[in-house]
Amino acid sequence: MTNHLAHFAIEPDGESYNLQLTMEDGTVVAVGVTFDQLDLLGEEIDRRLDTDQDLLPPKL
Repeated sequence: MTNHLAHFAIEPDGESYNLQLTMEDGTVVAVGVTFDQLDLLGEEIDRRLDTDQDLLPPKL
């Protein structure tokens, strides 16, 4: 069963960041990440969305 994301937050923490994911069931996952990791995550999200957008039928 997949737990769906309800909210997320990114906050600076010194030279790194705290990524907090809140699930629909209220579970909170907090992860420490570096700038480079956030950058890679953003790039991968952009690639995925671009690919998915190319698969959508044209709007009329």
